[in-house]
Amino acid sequence: MISFDESLNIINSINISASLKTEKISVVNAIDRVLCDDVMSGVNYPAFDNSAMDGYAVNTELTKKLNSSQLKLAISKKVVYAGDSSVNSKYKKSGEENFAVRIMTGGYMPETLDAVIPIEDAVVENNTLIITAPVKPGKNVRNRGEVIKKGDVILKKNTRLISENISLLVSCNITTVKVYQKIPVSVISTGNEIIGLDKKPSYGKIYNSNGILAENFLMQNGCAVVNNAVCRDNLEEIVEVLTQAVKTSKIIITSAGASFGDKDFTEKALEAVGFKIKFRQVAIKPAKPFSFGLINKKIPVFMLPGNPVAFYTCLAVYVKPFINRHININSRMRIIKSISSFEYIKKNKRREFIPANTFYKDGTVYSEIFEKSGPATINVFGIMNSIVSIPENLDVIRKGELLDTYLI
Repeated sequence: MISFDESLNIINSINISASLKTEKISVVNAIDRVLCDDVMSGVNYPAFDNSAMDGYAVNTELTKKLNSSQLKLAISKKVVYAGDSSVNSKYKKSGEENFAVRIMTGGYMPETLDAVIPIEDAVVENNTLIITAPVKPGKNVRNRGEVIKKGDVILKKNTRLISENISLLVSCNITTVKVYQKIPVSVISTGNEIIGLDKKPSYGKIYNSNGILAENFLMQNGCAVVNNAVCRDNLEEIVEVLTQAVKTSKIIITSAGASFGDKDFTEKALEAVGFKIKFRQVAIKPAKPFSFGLINKKIPVFMLPGNPVAFYTCLAVYVKPFINRHININSRMRIIKSISSFEYIKKNKRREFIPANTFYKDGTVYSEIFEKSGPATINVFGIMNSIVSIPENLDVIRKGELLDTYLI
């Protein structure tokens, strides 16, 4: 049995990056995908000078000499609305600068007008705008390219795309992006008690919750689950599923069957398809049975325990960082320091990972753990938002201590 840090070092020595491909996809389908290149804006943003307010567009040159006098500008019969693409042709006639033009928010500024007086500040009498003080050029105007210039880098390589990113891309006339292909992963859950969602529950049977957990987790982290199989505790059946997984996957994750019971066939089945163990069991809690190895020296296999909290812990602290490292997702593994709001006695020399609730209060980040928590206590999945890490060398955690905290 090896330490947590030793197990991480072994896993981090494995490289599958060279075999990862890229593809160009529509931004419509780009949620949770990871950019493999910087993305540059295809346009200036704003595309043209436009009004930031509903109001009246004016030529500020006419207002420069105002002190105690008034300037009266006739208001044009034309109104500029957002999206009015004919604005320039409407207002290029000679003498337009001597008029005030009513304009709506987002409307393109007529060429000779350079400021907007908001409707609520305007004094209007008999279709005439009355101005009593100089108006500053650019007032209430959003200038062409003031936010983003054409060619500016708007998203960096290795950014994981979320809804806000995609909105930015569309606003900058980007309709396709180059991304890493999703890493193909097979998830294989074993156990005579496990059934798929297509089966009716019966005595002694449970649904394949680990498989569903893994599939959704992996999809959020740059992977595509190409096979989410359920196998009985049968060596030949597991070998058959693994044989197919080797052909289609760059990562294989197994659930249960990794210990030394009479029905634990996972490692034997893996050996039948070319598996070589890198380490067997880790000094962590939960998930001590976690083991790791390679098939044909190139396909990493994460042999995870079947208890759901232990299974999830391995996904969070092992599988996610491994995937992030290979597709270089920026800032996706968020490990912060939080202050313990609990006391805890640790009765072993293993690294412990405990489901927690991390919260912000009075300028400080705290974490609390739940009264009942263990490798099979699935109720925590409804309330946890983090995992706190308790180092091997600590026997007691007191309130106020700093802890490594995995935000999820």
